[in-house]
Amino acid sequence: MQKTITFQSEVSGIAVNGNSEAKIVFEAAEPNTGIVFIRDDLPDKPEIQCLPENAVMNKRWSSLVKNGIHVEHTEHLLAAISGLGITNIRIHLNCPYIPVVSTFSSWEFIEALLKAVPITQSSPINYHVVREPLWIMDDFKTSNGKRYDAFLLGLPSDHFSITYFLDYLEEKIPTQVAHFSTINDERFISELAKARSFILDNEYDAKIQDFGETINNCLFIPSGNATLQWSNEVARHKVLDLIGDLMLTGQPIKGHFIGFRSGHKMNIKMVRLISSI
Repeated sequence: MQKTITFQSEVSGIAVNGNSEAKIVFEAAEPNTGIVFIRDDLPDKPEIQCLPENAVMNKRWSSLVKNGIHVEHTEHLLAAISGLGITNIRIHLNCPYIPVVSTFSSWEFIEALLKAVPITQSSPINYHVVREPLWIMDDFKTSNGKRYDAFLLGLPSDHFSITYFLDYLEEKIPTQVAHFSTINDERFISELAKARSFILDNEYDAKIQDFGETINNCLFIPSGNATLQWSNEVARHKVLDLIGDLMLTGQPIKGHFIGFRSGHKMNIKMVRLISSI
């Protein structure tokens, strides 16, 4: 069944560009509303629905854009909404940016949503169902000029599951796999919500231009600035990102997704492919 929240709750933090404060307020929504963002800082408070046609990738994060109005850095928030099975919610913003929570994970969003008390509604869930194999192929170069192939597969399944392979040997990141055969609220909270984002040591100077000082909350690979919570924490964060990006379809999905070196750009292509069939 569909799900919303009972009470309002909020999350505050630094904007993803590191230049201002950002705040969101979660609000309950009626069945079949979906996920709606409201830019309270703009005249007439324009609304942007979480739909594939509004999904874009900006720099190193995913966003929604409609009629020139932006909601930036959606993946960690949408992962929390998806992880708790929430299907209907209104999210008020005081600026274009979703706040960055500690370590670029989903944890503070989870805390706020649990405080708001998720509640089941009377309407059944409308799923996007992967009925035939889907795939996105791509390649990219890292800062040292090394070329990598990447792919993202979507396979038929009667539930939502993800397998992610992370393999960047030239960048000294240990090859690792994260597999989640089921993704329910309990497992998301305990095994994914706190998985931290990461950057490579040699990316720091470039990425501080995109993120500002907030980048210091990330894991640094390979030098490391904290003890890993799991040996495959980096791959788990890629699963977290994929969950959030797939929620850009606006609906829960039934399908098994297999990512190999994939990221936001490919995730959004998959979102559009799923929604086109």
